[in-house]
Order: sequence, then C-alpha cells, then structure tokens
Amino acid sequence: MESLSNKSPGIYTVVNIDGDFKKLFELGIIMGSKITIISSNINPMVIRVGNSKIAIGKEIANYIFVE
Repeated sequence: MESLSNKSPGIYTVVNIDGDFKKLFELGIIMGSKITIISSNINPMVIRVGNSKIAIGKEIANYIFVE
C-alpha cells in the first residue's frame, strides 16, 4: 500500500483514505474505486475516476492509498 502521489501512470485500486475528505467522496474517490493516473510528473497530477478526468494536488494525493 502506497500513497497515490508516489505512483507512476497506471491503474490502481483505492484501499484507504487517511482523513475525512468529503470532496474526494463527491468525486467518486472512495475505497475500492479504480483510479487511472494519466500524468504524475506535474502538480497537480491528472487522474481518471470513472469517466471523468480530474486534476488533484499531490498534497491531497498523499492521503489516498492504493495498490
């Protein structure tokens, strides 16, 4: 299990969210959801959740743990 901010482009499953981030829930980032990292070498990083592309700051991505 590693934070999303440390991962390379690829597909990952959310296994934990450290904290209470209502906005992440509203964006569909919940435990068990699939996240595709499109670009991780810039801040904000670009991810895909479902059919939506989202820009998310690496500070917030540090609280999302994936495998």
